Amino acid sequence: MRHNGRDPIKASTMRPEHLNLREGEPALAVCPDCDTWHRLSRSMIHPHRAADDTPKTSERRYYGDKPARRRRCPGSAQRITIDLSPEEWGEKLLAADSTATGRRSARQHHKPIQAPATPVARMAPEPPNAALALAAYREHLEECRPKCRCRKKCPKGCQKIKQVAGRCGATYRCITGLRLAAQYELLSRGQKQRDRVNKNEDRVDALIARHRSSVAARRTAAEWARHRDDTTAPAAVLAKRSGTAVEDANNTCRTRQSGTLSDYRGPSVPTEPVRITTA
Repeated sequence: MRHNGRDPIKASTMRPEHLNLREGEPALAVCPDCDTWHRLSRSMIHPHRAADDTPKTSERRYYGDKPARRRRCPGSAQRITIDLSPEEWGEKLLAADSTATGRRSARQHHKPIQAPATPVARMAPEPPNAALALAAYREHLEECRPKCRCRKKCPKGCQKIKQVAGRCGATYRCITGLRLAAQYELLSRGQKQRDRVNKNEDRVDALIARHRSSVAARRTAAEWARHRDDTTAPAAVLAKRSGTAVEDANNTCRTRQSGTLSDYRGPSVPTEPVRITTA
């Protein structure tokens, strides 16, 4: 088997993890071209095909021809000079492994665990309100009272409505109706005071927000005034080494009088076709 014509590679210059020189095992090496493991035969990488190249799919020229295979890897038959003993190679492999281990941080960085959702039993209920209690009480009465079975539209106080035990009637209330009525009565007594407290809290919040916005506006105005004072200094302070005449002329917007020459005069643009000839 002939080599590929390249200069031999010394095993001491290769990465130790790209070699296998253990005793009792076949010598292996990584191909420098396709980065695949292959055994060493007579200090040369065993011939192999390129792994990254797809086989040819062209039609066969003659019937019975074998399909074209992958191209030969340029790293086939690469000479490798084994100038290391298995013990020296093992020491280099351990040193490389310890160096890689030292680069890794021994501290584990765990992702923060998302806080669990608040259980329903611990959620703050909606603040009580007399209007909501009254709406719940009326809805209960509509569902609990017995319905009129008259086929035609009857007056409001129909005599055919029979009282059912355990359900709300004209003057009788069931246990749920009594509870809702008591809750509405309790809330209606202190609803005015709660409305007054909520109104005062809203007024205080509005005053605080107005104060903060006014402070921010004054701070912004003071900062802009400071910048304006810095830029309105005398021309002698802000003058450049070349003078400020040109800069003042560029920054001044004024109407040019008729019959005078412009400061930015130059060749006028031709309005007729111009033929340019070269000598």
